[in-house]
Amino acid sequence: NSTETMPTVMQIDLPDVLPDVPDSEDPCVRRLLASVGEREGVLRAHLIPAASGEPAILCVHFDPEEIDRSHLREVILTTGTRLCEQFGHATWTTPPLANPRKAETASEKLRGVRGVIAAEVDPDRRVRVEYDRERIQKAELRGVLALMGVHLDD
Repeated sequence: NSTETMPTVMQIDLPDVLPDVPDSEDPCVRRLLASVGEREGVLRAHLIPAASGEPAILCVHFDPEEIDRSHLREVILTTGTRLCEQFGHATWTTPPLANPRKAETASEKLRGVRGVIAAEVDPDRRVRVEYDRERIQKAELRGVLALMGVHLDD
């Protein structure tokens, strides 16, 4: 006679866990979901997409007999802090780039820089970079962009 406990759900606004992450498509969100999802007692971790001005929500289904709510919350927040300490996120605006090819070339060159994990230079004035803080700093990224001729608005 097994008495199965019903899974319990915890929801936390994504910006409370990963304040530096620009949106839910960021690789840090996948890292967070994978790390939390592997914890004992966690049955499922997924994201509820942002809607009508509200932020995306991290939703975790767990077995309260294996992990209690306060410990799970602590695990989630600690994991988020660790990810934000390791992975930096920089977003800048630029004057419009006349040549879309220049944006693509800059994106490719940035992705080749040691410590850069993801980079996107849009011709429509936006530069986004995810980087490993142990290998490169935000100021160095600005310098790399300047050397490429990509000027940033302050």
